[in-house]
Amino acid sequence: MEPQQHNAQPSPESGPSRPIEVTVRSSPKFWPFLVTGALIGVFAAIVSAYTGEEAVEFTRGAVLGFLAVFFGMAGLTLGAIAWLVTDRVLRKRTRRATAVPLEGPNAAH
Repeated sequence: MEPQQHNAQPSPESGPSRPIEVTVRSSPKFWPFLVTGALIGVFAAIVSAYTGEEAVEFTRGAVLGFLAVFFGMAGLTLGAIAWLVTDRVLRKRTRRATAVPLEGPNAAH
């Protein structure tokens, strides 16, 4: 999870630097949730294709291909829902903080 900050930059004319109120919260990364959901769906397709009875009309590879698409999409959807729930839970843990701008030669570092 990566922290996000909403910074209000003071204008250069504001004189001496003053503390700034910022909002700090953790936010989960979106893509790992989607990839994990899709991989779980494809794994479920592999298990389903090779544990069931073999169909007369289709090979196991064809069945695996169809199931991988459908289960992969279902896993992708469930991964997106899991991301939304996690983001909603972490949004409740948002906190306010005071940031103090640095002055002098070390301010740019």
